[in-house]
Amino acid sequence: MLKVAAGLFSAALLLLGAPAFGAPTPSPAPKPSPSPTVRSITISSDVLTAPIVLRSDQHQRQFAALAGEVDWLAGGTSPLKAPAEDKLGPKFVVVSAVNGVDKQTYDLYPLAAGGPRVFRPAAQPDKRKVTAAWFLGRFSMDASLRGAGVLLGGTAPVEGGGVGGGLVESATAEPDIRAMVGDWQRFVGLNGAVVVVIALGVFAIAYAFRRTI
Repeated sequence: MLKVAAGLFSAALLLLGAPAFGAPTPSPAPKPSPSPTVRSITISSDVLTAPIVLRSDQHQRQFAALAGEVDWLAGGTSPLKAPAEDKLGPKFVVVSAVNGVDKQTYDLYPLAAGGPRVFRPAAQPDKRKVTAAWFLGRFSMDASLRGAGVLLGGTAPVEGGGVGGGLVESATAEPDIRAMVGDWQRFVGLNGAVVVVIALGVFAIAYAFRRTI
């Protein structure tokens, strides 16, 4: 009787669409692994032949150095006033992105008089609310930009410097004539003084020799 009842119960379950006892439970489909987070920084400027792009997965050292120059500015405040424009030097716009989506933007002035400066615009790509502000940049800004491929103070045109650009400066700049004349005058004056000293020495030796005769 028990076997008959169990058989009838199993048949009823099959008719109702329920799995029979002992049927294997299907395993859930594996979840796709999350995509890795890739950060990037793009440097652009009027003095660059092309934008420079640094990726956290391809340029780890250069990216980390430049990210350290701007990441701390995201929510900071500063009482600094805007410097005079003629004291700022070349501007480098830095845009930080995550997985291709722009998040932050800053204007870097590594050659500003009195030390590096950074400007944070009020309009940020991620729409967060911040105020426009000027900051004192880190003294490492120059080295971080150089490591990224920006040539500061170069003397010859550079195409595609570093990982994407370079600072273009003319190799045929006009020479400083006044400085050259000054150097020439100092050179001639120095040689004239040497000639006078040698002549006085020769005269002294000749005079002493004649006294001994």
